Amino acid sequence: MALRTNLPFKSRARNVIAFFAIVWGVAATFVAFEVASLSAVDIAVSYPALFGNLILSRTVTDSTTCAPPAAGTAPQPTPTLSDADVSAGSWWLGLGFGRDAVFRQYAGSPRELLDQLVAARASLAGRLSVPPPEVFTPEQIANANIEFVAFVEQGGASETARRLAGAYSPRACELFKLGALWGYSEIVRPALPGERAVFGMEIRHHATRAGVPEPLWRPMLQRTPADAKREDIIAATETLTKDLTTYLARQ
Repeated sequence: MALRTNLPFKSRARNVIAFFAIVWGVAATFVAFEVASLSAVDIAVSYPALFGNLILSRTVTDSTTCAPPAAGTAPQPTPTLSDADVSAGSWWLGLGFGRDAVFRQYAGSPRELLDQLVAARASLAGRLSVPPPEVFTPEQIANANIEFVAFVEQGGASETARRLAGAYSPRACELFKLGALWGYSEIVRPALPGERAVFGMEIRHHATRAGVPEPLWRPMLQRTPADAKREDIIAATETLTKDLTTYLARQ
């Protein structure tokens, strides 16, 4: 049962992202506060080799959910899945979760679509034999980005991450977290032309720990052109996501 052949949902991703990139423009004030914080860390993001994890929150650096389980306590993995299935599936599970987390912050999101996203995650989690991440709903919309990081590292998504680490490997856990942060960022990205991804340093952190080649994730950390059209940002981001997915599916 190959997960790579069970990911047709990604073929619909562009339409979903395009739709929400348009309607998100109405609610862009929800993420506008990020501009100031992104500017404050711009130098550090520009020189990650020098600053490393210095500007990451302890929520990220102190997280132990991807640590290998103690001997004799690890859950049994699904024997029919290849390493590539696990890598691509973990990434895709996180990607869908991250996208959904943004969609739910917009009151106009169609209920039918949100239900379909939940069902798709449940199905994929079932194939990986792990619990799906809980639905993310921020307590305060102005703090949604901060709350989401905590939710991934220590909250309602952490059990999914922990089970992936236990059943397969710490890398599967890191890829799930990478996907979650990437999926969230790719939806917000078209609403902030001229800025960096909202979770740039977190993406770098988990991509590095998962051993993903830098050329595949580094462009996601770069500023988009200030005069870029929304559809151009969507297309460029889609290409980055597709390239990383293809790489993982061939591992």
